Amino acid sequence: AFTRQLQMAQMVRLIALMYHALADSPAGKYGVAFRDFRKQIGWLVAEGYIIEGFPELQQRLASADFPERYVVLTVDDGHTSGLPAAQFLREMGAQATFFLTKRYCRERRDFLNEREILELGQLCSIGSHGVTHRALSRLNVQQARRELCESRSWLEDILGQSITAFSAPGGFLNAQVVEQAIHAGYTLLGSSVEWWNRPDRVCETRVVYRTAVRPSFTFKTFQRIARAEAPFFLRRRTRAAALEIPKRLRWQARASRPALA
Repeated sequence: AFTRQLQMAQMVRLIALMYHALADSPAGKYGVAFRDFRKQIGWLVAEGYIIEGFPELQQRLASADFPERYVVLTVDDGHTSGLPAAQFLREMGAQATFFLTKRYCRERRDFLNEREILELGQLCSIGSHGVTHRALSRLNVQQARRELCESRSWLEDILGQSITAFSAPGGFLNAQVVEQAIHAGYTLLGSSVEWWNRPDRVCETRVVYRTAVRPSFTFKTFQRIARAEAPFFLRRRTRAAALEIPKRLRWQARASRPALA
């Protein structure tokens, strides 16, 4: 029976959604209006989707038991809007994992403080999003290790529980960072690759592809994402590849500049 479940699970197109700030008047390319968030989650629930976070995904990967309609929900950075979002998710019978950045939460007024983090942890699961929000794949080994370990210890001290989920700031993951993260005690890692997931690939790599929900997306676009419709993801993959070339060239140019005396 388990073998049959495993075979069926490999056919799953597992979608993981990524949000950031959720507010009535959000700013930036990732801030989604709370009214849109409520509409999106309400539609998922009405359509019979099971909405869970990384711990629940981890359990399903171990059992190869996935419902027909299923999404993983994540929220990055640690903006204060995460707390009412978590309260709304609980009211809807949904779960999510909130990934928090230490320095943002310690230094910015519009990010969660320790009391709020504790309250959030009673509602949904929490994971690490680094200390400084720097791109880990562009740091040296020692710097990356500090980002991974210090952020995990900070959250464990606040919550009194083990933190095993990590999302990469900016989606910057490479093989070395993945290895370091696993060594640091993380079991699942969130990337920013806009694609669906196959359970066998997630088990093998420990990396979960996540699609950012943007305020520019229409409601129909959101529905296409949840349904794992291939045309949307193929367009996003093509777009990402086109944007990556100039980014790499700029990075290589900066890296090759001689140091000033």
